[in-house]
Amino acid sequence: MAQESGLRIGSFAGAAIIIEPAFLLLAAYVVGSALLRDGVAALPQAIVYVGLLFAAVLIHELGHAGMAAALKIPSKRIVLTFFGGYVQFVRPPEKLWHEIAVSAAGPGANLATYGLVLSLQPFLASSLAQTPQTFALLNTLALFGFVSLILGAFNLLPGFPLDGGHILRSALSYVFPRPTARTIAAVCGLIVAALVGLWALSSGFVWTALIAVLLALAAWAELRAARYDAAH
Repeated sequence: MAQESGLRIGSFAGAAIIIEPAFLLLAAYVVGSALLRDGVAALPQAIVYVGLLFAAVLIHELGHAGMAAALKIPSKRIVLTFFGGYVQFVRPPEKLWHEIAVSAAGPGANLATYGLVLSLQPFLASSLAQTPQTFALLNTLALFGFVSLILGAFNLLPGFPLDGGHILRSALSYVFPRPTARTIAAVCGLIVAALVGLWALSSGFVWTALIAVLLALAAWAELRAARYDAAH
């Protein structure tokens, strides 16, 4: 059996949960950027943010794996890496609506988390004593809700390889040949990547700009594969 590359932290729905070393690069980037921008005083908040980001990405991937398990689609690995994460399935979904459901479950888990946080905040604010620790807890909870919202909404953008692109590709496959559906989703992915990249560069978000580059590369690979399928 091949050795897992990365740190195994547990399992879910029969799949190993793996943290790849590249995820540590993301953590180092977030912490390093905070230190360069605001000094040592920003270190605690940066570490908290990394932890919240990790939790939000993990919830996202568990959403995918959980829906797949409910549809009898086994997962091999749940991987957290530099650009977020992914689930490696034993076999891909055989039905289009299965692919839509599995793709939507990740962002859905994040948006559900945001809704839960939103509902808990008033209750906690009214029931806990007004102390500095309480304010810190509420601020951390609010940040977790915000991170979950952004992660869920971003992944629903209709462009491959985002979850929204997978949903778009599967939905279009009901009315178009598969290569055509793949081509449209890939072109939308290139457009989304370009818009995200332009916004990131104008805002000075280097990590987001790198994510845009990775999205564009994946969308271009999908476009080439779709054209190959169409030709053969």
